[in-house]
Amino acid sequence: MSYKAKKTLPERITGIAVVVLFHVVIIYLLLNNLGHNPLEIVKQQIDAKIIEEEAPPEEEAPPPPPPDFVPPPPDFVPPPDIEFTADAPPPANANAITVSKKPVEEAKTTPPRPPKKGLSRPPYPSASLRLGEEGSVGLALYLDESGKVRDGKVEGSSGFERLDEAALKHAIRAWKFEPCMKGTQPIACWHRIKFRFKIDEK
Repeated sequence: MSYKAKKTLPERITGIAVVVLFHVVIIYLLLNNLGHNPLEIVKQQIDAKIIEEEAPPEEEAPPPPPPDFVPPPPDFVPPPDIEFTADAPPPANANAITVSKKPVEEAKTTPPRPPKKGLSRPPYPSASLRLGEEGSVGLALYLDESGKVRDGKVEGSSGFERLDEAALKHAIRAWKFEPCMKGTQPIACWHRIKFRFKIDEK
């Protein structure tokens, strides 16, 4: 059982008219607002004017400096006054003096010589004897002022290192020459000598 009072006919008509009027107003507002394209509104906001800025005028390069002024030479330059005086003649009794210089003769250098008793023979390496190694060794020896061998090197090899070393070591250890002489003065010098290793002469 409903306790709600039933509306009368005029009340119902009034309610229907209010609802219809509300819908009409809603439709009118929708038609007016939808008449404008939203993309055109956004486009109008996005469009921007492009203003071309004028480029500043280019600065002109400064003109080059003027060339240095060089005055032209004068048309005529008078020569300087020069006085010439004759040289005095030499005295009649003057005797010509001539000085003759004799070239200074350099002192003669003489090479070293082996001592009168001769040079001792280097010992024959035992391995070379077994292998039958023979050959000649060329030595360059440095002699001091007394003729003693102070240093040396092998300039011509025998072909066997044992023979080369035996000759060089013995020369530095045992050999002494009559020294090189420059005039009457003994001097140090280099001296070349050759020694031959031969088995039948050991």
